[in-house]
Amino acid sequence: MHASQPLPMPSSRLQALYNSQLLDQPDNAVLQYLTETRGLTVKTLRKYGIGRAKYSFNNDGAWEPVECVTFPWIMKASDVSFQEELRGVKHPVEDPSSFLTRRIKVRALENKAWQRLDPAGGGWGFFGYHTLDGADKSQPIVVTEGEYDAMAVWQATGIPSVSLPNGCRSLPVEVLPLLEDYEKIYLWMDNDGPGQEGARVFSQKIGLGRCFMVQPTLENTGCLEFADLPKDANDALLQGHDLKRIIMEAKPVPHEQVLSFSDLQDSVLHEILHPEKYEGTKLPSLPKFSAVVKGLRRGELTVVTGPTGSGKTTFLGQMSLDLAEQGVNVLWGSFEVRNTRLIHKLLQQFARQPLPKGDPSSADKLKDIAKRFGELPLHFLKFHGASELEEVLDAMEYAVYVHDCEHIVLDNLQFMISRQNLATRSGNSNFDKFDAQDIAIEKFRKFATERNVHLSLVVHPRKEDESSRLGISSIYGSAKATQEADNVLILQKDNQKKYLDVRKNRFSGDLGATEIFFDRATNRYTEAPTNHVVTPQIINKAPKASIEDHWGKYFSSQLTENR
Repeated sequence: MHASQPLPMPSSRLQALYNSQLLDQPDNAVLQYLTETRGLTVKTLRKYGIGRAKYSFNNDGAWEPVECVTFPWIMKASDVSFQEELRGVKHPVEDPSSFLTRRIKVRALENKAWQRLDPAGGGWGFFGYHTLDGADKSQPIVVTEGEYDAMAVWQATGIPSVSLPNGCRSLPVEVLPLLEDYEKIYLWMDNDGPGQEGARVFSQKIGLGRCFMVQPTLENTGCLEFADLPKDANDALLQGHDLKRIIMEAKPVPHEQVLSFSDLQDSVLHEILHPEKYEGTKLPSLPKFSAVVKGLRRGELTVVTGPTGSGKTTFLGQMSLDLAEQGVNVLWGSFEVRNTRLIHKLLQQFARQPLPKGDPSSADKLKDIAKRFGELPLHFLKFHGASELEEVLDAMEYAVYVHDCEHIVLDNLQFMISRQNLATRSGNSNFDKFDAQDIAIEKFRKFATERNVHLSLVVHPRKEDESSRLGISSIYGSAKATQEADNVLILQKDNQKKYLDVRKNRFSGDLGATEIFFDRATNRYTEAPTNHVVTPQIINKAPKASIEDHWGKYFSSQLTENR
């Protein structure tokens, strides 16, 4: 279905105003930060059109205007027209060779987590793309993770450099044609796990044959310790390294199925020295639980289970919002609850207050919540109930490629699996639910690994005595689900108490349970004032006992190590 209107763009005068507010008003805090803290020259700032403006951000319920750095996505009018034509919109321009500001990325000076794209709903572009104008397409260009890195590369080397529109998390398909004619592209992502993995993923989108991965090493920087290596290009500039040498020693992206130790050596040693950089994305609303699982990492499969009414969907909704609010692209597959009901629940969790049901006078308030919710990188599968496994995987593949989804929630496996469809396809009338479930889990495991996404999969438990606590063996089906899973989470119920119980954690081996409390007004979970973490080995000794009776009124704050 074709769009009818071009995507919104900033006012033609806005970019010039922001640039003037930065460079023509001396002694401002933004200019001081850029030149002194980031080491960028006024020439570089002018080249990239950097600006200064005030934008308002929500600070604990109050909108606060703050000083911001503005990063324009400047591109030729002909490129804007081409993007719109791909959307099915005619967008003629008077001068195709003129430059337009496609969008402006805004980042608060004091709080880097406060970011915005202006206008909302606008198109995609590269920061610094206008600097490629006139460049020899047979010569290399550099694509960096952040804006400061792109400017650092150009300032130090003169090599045309652009940055990704949304860090290492996203490379929208709308910008891929902009790189189509360049023969050699150097990807300089952050020197950590997510950054290097992002480089590998993006190289597959751009084309493996023309991509090279830039990585600072002891040899090309002269550093004596791995801990001293620069994190990114801007760090390399500030530390006085030879950025051109680092770039020229970039290596082709290795075949993902054929590696040598030399391909992995720097990454392995870096992970050993900086394990905290390889932990996953934390859930700010559940910090104690996050401390046990060490965040949620890409490439892993998490199996979530719990008795009926234990709050699995509520927990996963809160988890997906925690991730999306940090910029993680999330795909929801709700096979049991229709999307309209699911989004109703998510809206209340997002608002952190009761929604104004049946109150037409609060329509504007509800629209404001919906508008802010709509800016989150959340996507939803349309499937409901029994669905073809291959069709679900195909939709997931599309979402990962087009929307760069890096966390997928599937709720739940039993509702999704169609025994009849799988039996028909297999030609075996004895093809039972266990077989169907094992096939699905095997394919989901493979998908999470090969597409480097975190997949959270709900699998219902067997029917057991409600007074018994659930364990790994309680999960419905064969043992394949828990064998393939990197993490196994159980929402335990004990009378009026609930616990998030980590029963498997392949990353660190830390296990334990954290008591959680349900807030009906916000439809969210909160944690106890103290760390309610215990060893699951103790739990298993008395399967009939009450959780509180067995664990005691007070809990140890020590994590169980099972490495």
